Amino acid sequence: MSIFIDVADLVAFEPEIDQEKAEQMIEDAEALAMLAAPCLKEESFQEDGAYRGAVKAVLRSAILRWNDSGSGAVTQAGAAGFQITTDTRQSRRSMFWPSEVEQLRNLCSQFRGEGERAAYGVDMLASRGAVVHRPWCALHFLALYCSCGADIAGKPIYEEGYP
Repeated sequence: MSIFIDVADLVAFEPEIDQEKAEQMIEDAEALAMLAAPCLKEESFQEDGAYRGAVKAVLRSAILRWNDSGSGAVTQAGAAGFQITTDTRQSRRSMFWPSEVEQLRNLCSQFRGEGERAAYGVDMLASRGAVVHRPWCALHFLALYCSCGADIAGKPIYEEGYP
């Protein structure tokens, strides 16, 4: 049973593909995609229509390329000074191109919210117990010494009334 793509999704692009062959190729492609991007296994990901469509597009491209491999087809395209030749006489080396693996992983990052940019800060000075330094302490400005006295007294000693 396929999760992201069905044989019907391939037929419009490759009408000669055999039903049984297509089912096996889909099963292989989905299994390898789930290894490359583990979030594809999650039910919540599978239920999201936008992500399902994006995964379907990547899988369809890979499956159709795999189906064409070894067929001996050579296609050429060119514009101005640019020309590209696609030769499918070689056999398949990998199911997905590196860019397709990256696309699948990016979908996982977006789904989990990891792909969003946000400001953050990193505390470079780990607090040691209850020692609290004043904001003007030299340690806050990346110095290697304490200028408020908290390192020797356990609390700032150069300002009265500080908790």
